[in-house]
Amino acid sequence: MKETSQQNPTTLLTRRSLLLSGGLSLCSFAGGAETAVTPPRFVKQWGRRGKGEGEFDILIAIAINRKDELFVTEFRNNRVQKFDTEGRFLATIPVGEYPGGIAVDREGRIYVAHMMSGIIGVYDEKGANLHEFGGMGREPGQFEQPGGIAVANSGTLYIADQVNRRVQHFTAEGKFLRMWGEYGVEPGQFGGNENRANRTGGPQFVAVDRHDNVYTTEGSVGRVQKFTPEGDYRLSWGDNGTQPGGFGGRARNLPGPIAITLDKRGRVWVSATNHWVQEFTGDGKYLQRIGGAGDQPGQFKTPHGMVFDSKGCLYVCDSQNARVQKFAIS
Repeated sequence: MKETSQQNPTTLLTRRSLLLSGGLSLCSFAGGAETAVTPPRFVKQWGRRGKGEGEFDILIAIAINRKDELFVTEFRNNRVQKFDTEGRFLATIPVGEYPGGIAVDREGRIYVAHMMSGIIGVYDEKGANLHEFGGMGREPGQFEQPGGIAVANSGTLYIADQVNRRVQHFTAEGKFLRMWGEYGVEPGQFGGNENRANRTGGPQFVAVDRHDNVYTTEGSVGRVQKFTPEGDYRLSWGDNGTQPGGFGGRARNLPGPIAITLDKRGRVWVSATNHWVQEFTGDGKYLQRIGGAGDQPGQFKTPHGMVFDSKGCLYVCDSQNARVQKFAIS
């Protein structure tokens, strides 16, 4: 059955001091019940602007393999950098121009979306180019500025096809399986309040839960949508308001949510251009947020990709601050 999650996030205030100190926060939902959540604790950061090892120029997305090694794409340096969970540089993988979305499957294969060419490059753990698929276009299996990539538990791939306003589903080898979405603002549609040619209509990033349900972000509309593995609409939440739980607050030409990921408890984490990372339940109830605009530890400037390691720590691409930040999550 289709449903839309409704809540009043203005009542769900979370104190910034608690978020950075690790104190306990209580979030009141519209129904009156309270759920205790422990705010994330800042652990460390690494990176600065540049082209050297451990430096970044517009870091976009981050992925992790089964050995807890992190892979970060840089839009302007045309590379993927590899780190351990302490932020120590391990390797550089040269890739094509304008890399954005990235994912790593259970076999260690690395999938990188090259936004302006529409190519999905596939690399091994050492960075060797295995093959590629896609290309610019509107036909099934083609892309117009692809964004985030998610690997399902089944091993298949979901890819955000931003300008084409759709999600595409592939095998691990790049064989097209299905797609869904179109231009509009109704359930199952994307970015219909934005010019068709603008990628900010989305979907921007995708994520999957343990049941292979698919979550998408949609910048211009300011919402998250949830779908079955086959692309059937389940629910949605969010807007581009400035209240806790909202994704707005930036200029109209750079609105809304960006990246999305899930933790081991099935909670949904969403970054946004308003410089916050926010936590929700799997059905869209607001829990808490971290960040706010700034360059101090625990603050962000346009956070993008996020990922969790095997110990439950969260890593955030703090894009305009040219760094990765790490947080301990209960």
